[in-house]
Amino acid sequence: MTVCPTGASYKRDDGIVLVDQEKCIGCNLCAWACPYGARELDQAAGTMKKCTLCVDRIYNEALPEPERQPACVLACPTHARFFGDLDDPSSQVAQISAERGGFGLLEDMGYRPVNRYLPPRVPKVAAVAAPRSPPVSGEASTRVPGTPLAALLALAARLIGG
Repeated sequence: MTVCPTGASYKRDDGIVLVDQEKCIGCNLCAWACPYGARELDQAAGTMKKCTLCVDRIYNEALPEPERQPACVLACPTHARFFGDLDDPSSQVAQISAERGGFGLLEDMGYRPVNRYLPPRVPKVAAVAAPRSPPVSGEASTRVPGTPLAALLALAARLIGG
């Protein structure tokens, strides 16, 4: 934020970095300085844009507490995004980050990101193997019996009389 010649880019007390659109002159200095590639020039407006963490939502007391989250967290179809106070050890997001080894990007270079990323989980092995369908006559040996594709091919072969 120190590269911004107008002071348009600033960090709030809660750690959220915003761009004051009234002060921004679209010089791109913040984009060049941002190690995360989080800023873009809005050609139409001539100003820099970045994620605001939906700051208008997260502090809106007219919304029910569960809805006071960034839109990306609420809309994520796999529930892979979490939001909360990492400084509160009892918060869900702090506990998940601690349990799963959450890490910030480029911390080893002296940056202090407020986002945490979780390493991929090891997939759980199914306790019971799926029943295997008999091979379809003429089925290529590279097809694995019992897979959805093999089952679909077997059904198609039965339907067309093969």
